[in-house]
Amino acid sequence: MGRFGSWYDRWNRTLIEKMGPSQIGAGHAEGVDDRTVDRPCPICRQPLSQHTVIRPEGQVRSSTLVCPGR
Repeated sequence: MGRFGSWYDRWNRTLIEKMGPSQIGAGHAEGVDDRTVDRPCPICRQPLSQHTVIRPEGQVRSSTLVCPGR
């Protein structure tokens, strides 16, 4: 670890000692998780369960949503 790495490590430890660990969550009551509901596609308005998602390997290309009938 170089000079910057050791400085950052000391700074991070000091902040955690003074402020505590980071807070997890939105900071307010969250709504119901609706991922189980078959929502409509924002593009074609058909149910998302009828769509195909192409997830290429690696991080070079992003995932692609393929609408039915296209």
